[in-house]
Amino acid sequence: MLVLQPGPALLSSIHQRKGRTGYYITVATPKSLRKKLGNSIRRKVGNTHKEAIANRSKVEVEIQRQIGKELNQLSLVEEVQEIYQENTLSDLPTSDKEQLKNIYQVDFDKEGNPTTPEEAALWEELDGKTTYHQWINKRRIIEGVSKSTVNGWHTKLSKLAKWKGSDYLGELTKSQALKFKDHLIQKGYELSSIKNIIGTLNAFWNWGIENQIFETNIWTGLKKRLPDPEKKGLPPRTVLDEATIKASTTTALRKEKDYAFLIQRYTACRKGAANGLRHCDIDLKNKTITFTAWEKIVSFEKNRGGKRREKQIRRLKSQKDERTIPISKVLFEHLKDMPLIKGSDDPIWPNRYKSSDDSWGHHHCNEFRKKYGLPSHDLRRFGITALINEGVSPYRIWDVVRHKIPGMSEVTMMYNRPTTEDLIEAMEIIAK
Repeated sequence: MLVLQPGPALLSSIHQRKGRTGYYITVATPKSLRKKLGNSIRRKVGNTHKEAIANRSKVEVEIQRQIGKELNQLSLVEEVQEIYQENTLSDLPTSDKEQLKNIYQVDFDKEGNPTTPEEAALWEELDGKTTYHQWINKRRIIEGVSKSTVNGWHTKLSKLAKWKGSDYLGELTKSQALKFKDHLIQKGYELSSIKNIIGTLNAFWNWGIENQIFETNIWTGLKKRLPDPEKKGLPPRTVLDEATIKASTTTALRKEKDYAFLIQRYTACRKGAANGLRHCDIDLKNKTITFTAWEKIVSFEKNRGGKRREKQIRRLKSQKDERTIPISKVLFEHLKDMPLIKGSDDPIWPNRYKSSDDSWGHHHCNEFRKKYGLPSHDLRRFGITALINEGVSPYRIWDVVRHKIPGMSEVTMMYNRPTTEDLIEAMEIIAK
């Protein structure tokens, strides 16, 4: 095996640049390379400080590879990745893969496996195998989902990878899937959590079949074999009514209504949908609210003083969640005095943005149980329950709250066209 010396240690610092947005790291260049590369290498690592911290190590590795290449100190794996950085190794022609194996010799154990994890991973990829990280990246690009959804995929697939002891999950069998389910039970996971994990894996394998990664879905039917967890009932209606009164009342400490609460209460939308609204999304003249995706560089006052400038992104749970709905009579009475800025596409509550997963209202809604006596999601549950109890069509429920009913036909949904009167009627039912 080719033995290479380790590259120089990197010492970087996160900082901002005058007149530019975002955060950067600067790495001192080895003396021998300063004539060619300059005294230092600077790279942008994120639009927010949290994002910069999360990306720092990845960018440092990229700089390390650049310096290592210049010094001819790349490791075997780094050298191969550098040559084929624009390509997925698993997609290379078979002849190229075999040539790579012959050129880049590695150490093997008695069973013929590479002795280091990095080289093992390289050989897995040359054999046409891909990691769950690659699956997620591919699916993320195709479907354009939110960071929170991607984080959820990572969380669940990493549990499976940790149990298997490998990031290569494509050759798992039905028997192993059953053993993993038993593993989760033995670890003491809640039944609802186990169903959620297996449900995500099932959906991922269905996607993998469509994209020719898997031939069969090893998770089919495993959810059904688990007993249903005890369903949590809604709190008494009096709790909702008291919470609504509290949210619509100003105090010495709170100078305005909790408008996000009231929007959730009377539209049954998700917390992120309410808290990520812009001024222009609420049209009091035409009495509508629009839920749509957006992104913008936003300047705003921080809660504890000082100013901040960052790129904020509003993603919906899926692209199908984009919609415009009527404002009910009751909600209009609550919102008619809302201090909206006419024509502004700035977010109403920029301080409620969480850059790590592009989510909105996390901290605000976490206070609901203590402040109002119920979690924020119960506002959505109350609204959907009201629509179901009134016998509203599942397609109309979908139109209003984007809550898919099991068995709902995707084909029929394409041709579903509600009238304005249909939507107004549904909103008034939620408002009762």
